[in-house]
Amino acid sequence: MSSKNKRVEKLEEENKRLQELLKHERELRKQIEKDFEDTKKDFEDTKKEFEEFKAKHAGTVENLQKALKIKPNIEPSKNPIGAKLKHKGHGRKSPKTFDKEEPLVIEACPNCNTKLQGKTASIRERFVTTIRIINPAQVIKYLLHRKWCHKCKKLVEPEIPGVLPKARFGLNIMLLVMYLHFALRVPGAKICEYFQTIHDINISTGEIPHILTQLAREYGNYYAHLEKLVRAARVKYTDSTSWRIKGKNYVAWVFIATGVVLYKISKSTSHKLPLHVLGKAIKGMTLVVDRHSAFRTLARKAGYLLQLCWSHILEDSRELKHTFGNEGKYVHENLKSIFALAKSLNHQATQEQVDQLKAEILQLTYRHYKHTTIRRFVNNLAHRDLEDLFRFTTDPQIDPTNNISERELRHLVMIRRISHGSRSRRGATVTAQLTSIIQTLRFRKENVLQGLQNILNPLQTTE
Repeated sequence: MSSKNKRVEKLEEENKRLQELLKHERELRKQIEKDFEDTKKDFEDTKKEFEEFKAKHAGTVENLQKALKIKPNIEPSKNPIGAKLKHKGHGRKSPKTFDKEEPLVIEACPNCNTKLQGKTASIRERFVTTIRIINPAQVIKYLLHRKWCHKCKKLVEPEIPGVLPKARFGLNIMLLVMYLHFALRVPGAKICEYFQTIHDINISTGEIPHILTQLAREYGNYYAHLEKLVRAARVKYTDSTSWRIKGKNYVAWVFIATGVVLYKISKSTSHKLPLHVLGKAIKGMTLVVDRHSAFRTLARKAGYLLQLCWSHILEDSRELKHTFGNEGKYVHENLKSIFALAKSLNHQATQEQVDQLKAEILQLTYRHYKHTTIRRFVNNLAHRDLEDLFRFTTDPQIDPTNNISERELRHLVMIRRISHGSRSRRGATVTAQLTSIIQTLRFRKENVLQGLQNILNPLQTTE
């Protein structure tokens, strides 16, 4: 046999072997595809069974997810990260005023150290903002000249400027302690470290509450003034959260009106404290609140009108959507549409339009709901809360949500998380009073430290 025939025979054997291998690979691929389809079908069946189980036992599944720390699937945002194309950039602007002008003349080249000669070719301006990191405090020794008053029959002496009665520190230091503790939420030990490091002042942690108590006493009249402003306002916003005093449960309240943020801490969650703060209503006074039963009692006893918070309503309906499936989704989507329509009226709705919105709410009750929770939720909106849902559509001063109270209450919540509440009733009162003043200044977009000094104007001076 020639060598040519041997090569042909060898190639034919190799081709036959490859054909068998290809056939085997095709069979293997078909088997893999079949297994994949079977697995996919099993997955779809399991998923369907789980969704049916979840619809029937939503509470059990939710508790199990929480116990196993399983986070819900979050769809990625469709909006790209960052600024839009051709977005105008923003940077820090050069100051319009400056405190000091300092010329810097160069004598030698910084690259080759060659001595530079001749006149200055040009002058470039550069603004730099700086501070002194270490700024030791001043200790002032006052010599108080005391004299005898023939009318009062006693020795009298001049008042020390910028110092509260019986205070060891000047007012500016006390106000800075208040600002750090309640505005920036710095713990007492950190405040002591700050003053020791920056100002070389030794303040003990036990002295911080004493300073804050002294300030609360001085700001008492202003806090009472804020209470009067809230009481006199026509539209008010209020909300509550938990608080702790010596490990026991209390309630922190916030009241917002006419640029005032007022905090109160009480033992009870009932209507008694809001009634004490707000008093009896004058005709037209409205409270924007969530669906807490205490506010309904307050409205009934004090004569207030209510505007229920739509953010809370939609959040509750969203929970129904996730818990009860299609029925909850039906209620949530309809409430979203009703609220969008109400907002589009831009506070200029006619009575006919308001009646139409109420009719849309009533329409939700005509459907038969298998779940008692959804049926009760819809019936409460339609029969108990109907008159308090759309007051914002005809009054520009009324907001449809209570979000402003939620935002201002969050500051007190952060203080609670850091301090775990208060150690005494007096400490809780001090926290409520001083935080009210700070948040009111912030709400009015004022400089907090300057505003605190202006309130105590008779004592305001430079140390």
